[in-house]
Amino acid sequence: MKEITDEEYELFEKLKKIWFHEKPEWSRSFFICGSGGEIDKHDLPEIILVCPHMGINTTAIYRKEKVGRSGM
Repeated sequence: MKEITDEEYELFEKLKKIWFHEKPEWSRSFFICGSGGEIDKHDLPEIILVCPHMGINTTAIYRKEKVGRSGM
C-alpha cells in the first residue's frame, strides 16, 4: 500500500468534507437549502436554512451574529 504524507492526508480530509456536503443525496450529510434576510457587504445573508439530510422535512434556521474580526 502506498503511504501518503500528513499534508496529503489533510488535503484528502478537506476534499472528503467538501464532497459529503456537495452530494447530500448520497452522503446523507447536512446542506444549506436556503437563505433569507438582508445581504451584507461580504454577500452573506442574515439567515441560512440548513437541512439535516436529503428527504427530511425539517429545517434549522441559523442567524448571523457579528462577533468582530477573526483573531480578536
